[in-house]
Amino acid sequence: MQELLSLFPFIQETMSRLENQNKYLNKVTLTGKINALDVAANLFDFVEKTAILFDELKVELVHALLDENLKKVTNELDFKAKTTIDILIRNLFERTADVGFFSQDSLICDFLTSQKVSHEQMLLHLQEYASKYTVYNEIVIFDTDGNAKINLNPQNHILKSNDSILKEALKSESYIECYKHTDIFPSQSKTLLYAQKIVQNSQVIGVLCLCFKFEDEMQQIFKQIATANEILLLCNSQEILASNATSKYSRYQASDYVVHGKSITVQKKATPYQGYKGIEEWFASATLKIVPTQQKAIDEKSTNKNSKFLSDKLKAIIQKANDIVEDIADVIINGELIAAKQRVYVLTPILDNMRNISTELLSIIEGATHNLEEISKNGLITDAKSAAHLAIDIMDRNLYERANDCRWWALTPQFQEELSSDIPDVNILAHTLAYINELYTVYTNIFIFNAQAEVVATSKDDTIIGRKLQGNYVNATLRNKDSQNYFVSDFENTALYEEKATYIYSASIVAYGKIVGGIGVVFDAEPEFKAILQDTSPLNEGSFMLFIDKTKKVIATTHSDIALLSTLDIDDTFIKKEKHAISQEVIFKEKEYIISSVYSQGYREYKREDNYTNDVFCLCGIAL
Repeated sequence: MQELLSLFPFIQETMSRLENQNKYLNKVTLTGKINALDVAANLFDFVEKTAILFDELKVELVHALLDENLKKVTNELDFKAKTTIDILIRNLFERTADVGFFSQDSLICDFLTSQKVSHEQMLLHLQEYASKYTVYNEIVIFDTDGNAKINLNPQNHILKSNDSILKEALKSESYIECYKHTDIFPSQSKTLLYAQKIVQNSQVIGVLCLCFKFEDEMQQIFKQIATANEILLLCNSQEILASNATSKYSRYQASDYVVHGKSITVQKKATPYQGYKGIEEWFASATLKIVPTQQKAIDEKSTNKNSKFLSDKLKAIIQKANDIVEDIADVIINGELIAAKQRVYVLTPILDNMRNISTELLSIIEGATHNLEEISKNGLITDAKSAAHLAIDIMDRNLYERANDCRWWALTPQFQEELSSDIPDVNILAHTLAYINELYTVYTNIFIFNAQAEVVATSKDDTIIGRKLQGNYVNATLRNKDSQNYFVSDFENTALYEEKATYIYSASIVAYGKIVGGIGVVFDAEPEFKAILQDTSPLNEGSFMLFIDKTKKVIATTHSDIALLSTLDIDDTFIKKEKHAISQEVIFKEKEYIISSVYSQGYREYKREDNYTNDVFCLCGIAL
């Protein structure tokens, strides 16, 4: 109890003031008994009973204040830890698909087995891939003996590796990932590696290794969270893998709050994303340190007993305090009547002191609960802001992957070769597309179209083969002059997505310096966006989450009464392109809500350094 109280100085102050008033009441009662027991015995018996109730009330109030404050703090810390680990896991899930796709690249296979592909050609090919995905700081291609045949990073002078990950990859039918010091990239203290064997005609010919910018990514996450809390990423060995702080803590049981000294810590395991849990069951912790400047002064404003921000328990305590004050007021009135009737004037100062005690008592309790009312309100605003920030960040990161995927796959040699021939081998195209779609499960279909905008192959839906595609994104893809460009459809209903609304991303396929077609990916928007909103939604009952565009068109929703593509009836304030969240208390759908809106800021190059503009906002509403 005392350790918890030390975290919240203003609760300690409240308890101290209540104890002083209780002692004062006991002292006044004792003085009254000594001087006027013979004329007001029943009165002082009643005061003693009231003092007992007063003491019980103090204990109830302190416990309630602790519960409410702990709930607010641990909820906030839980959210910070969850944000850290879940964003990372989603990112790393994409890496597992990347290594699976890239390891089957036919140019890499030819480079390892023949003289058709020069070292220069291969290096340019790797550079093209890395320029689309800036999350990798090294790509290495090994033969089966661990000899480095080529690598991307000119600062990493690797010739051969004896790392066990290569042997594991050669034996495995899937990817291998690890985070450790490795001779593959010896200048780094640790490297997050993804490795997969390279197979050609059923024969294993080498291993591909992708090195992820782990430290860079963690700093991006910490910057996005933008918190004064200490955030740590840990693994089962209790090692701190990354942190925005310098302190080190022992490991605690995940998801439980732990108090140590003047701080409180919450730890959170990852929520698996599409079955992927990450390495060694990594988890994150968030710590709040209590410092003197965080002490909350007691505010003497009165509390609204019908407040939307106070729990029923606290409202009941306020009512109980009022009852005690009324009881003391009755005692004072009766005492004054006795004093006047029997002319016992010694009661007057005693009754005056009781009056002061009752006034002070109510002031302390209402002041404390008013503070808590403000804390609760600010807590709800923080919850709404945090949820909206996290959801829009995950959305940007998700769509960043889509923009990169289509450009990666447009570099596939088979696509370039087949589309440049007079009669493309549709089976080769379809087989490769199907393999890609198995790795990247967020697409309902991946299709290839020729220079006449006709669909020639798909990963799943063969009914659209031969269809002439329409849309600005298709025209732009076929007119493109820069391999770094990608193109996106409007968010609208399309026959390519069962007449539902989605984004279609596309990129140009170039062969011998000429655009021979393009690749399009149909993002499974409905479940993916809804999952983002549900995964980031605050736990508050009655909350909802939305993605909307600058015209207030609904892109995704968790609100049962709001339809996709409908226009949201909400003030223009919520669609301002601000860097910080916009929060207001409003009437929405005939209910009172705190609503926070956050504008999409993009991720890495996506929406920041490319030519794509798409104004999207996330709204989080918490019912009052």
